[in-house]
Amino acid sequence: MSKKTVVFILAFLCLGFVKAQNPDWSLLAPKLAGTLRIGVSTEGNSKWFSEFAGVKLKSSEKEIKYILKDEILAKGTIEFLIRPLADSKGAVMKLTGENIPEDLHLIWTYGGASNKDVEIEKWSPAILPVDCYQNVFSVEGNSFTLYYGNSRKLKILEGLTPAGSILKLTDANKQENPIQLLKSGKKTVAQVLTADLKMVDEQDYYFCFYFLNPMADYNYFMLPKLFEEGSYRVNKETEWMKSTPD
Repeated sequence: MSKKTVVFILAFLCLGFVKAQNPDWSLLAPKLAGTLRIGVSTEGNSKWFSEFAGVKLKSSEKEIKYILKDEILAKGTIEFLIRPLADSKGAVMKLTGENIPEDLHLIWTYGGASNKDVEIEKWSPAILPVDCYQNVFSVEGNSFTLYYGNSRKLKILEGLTPAGSILKLTDANKQENPIQLLKSGKKTVAQVLTADLKMVDEQDYYFCFYFLNPMADYNYFMLPKLFEEGSYRVNKETEWMKSTPD
């Protein structure tokens, strides 16, 4: 077994990359740093990925892949891939729809970072309102910073989400379906961050959740390369040439 393979396997285990049929995803690093839920809406109806009739899971040493089908997609499919990062505790994800309805909207939410201990083998990814009480979000465009935990042990998580979405605070007590959550409002002690955007057929949408450090400081345009390589290295010579006057 190669060293690279061992690193990827360890990343999956340490970050809670549980190979489960539920496409909701929790970041365990190793304590609970939040959960991502994704769904779609069309013609006034909405459904979480975790409720889809067809969820096919494929996994390898470097990624988890979900192939999603449901009547809400008509004859379409959605592919959702999750890969660990090399330079930070976290993950980068790619989501693509094929033959999807023209009016399909992607709705996603993130929250529930309680910093509590979780047994990976027994944990079922979920955003529990009680886990949201100490979550504070700072939003800038389609990125956010999440502050969580008590003041003595404050944790800081970075998030990047698909461009074109408008992030807003919503109520974790209202997750019966994605539309309900999207319209729930922010007057609650259990806030989560939620957004939606119209999906374009065969277009790639990226997410990334990570802890900032000198080797991991990302912008959305970096995510395609980050997804393919697991890390993003700036070409110092090229950057120097760009900053040098002619």
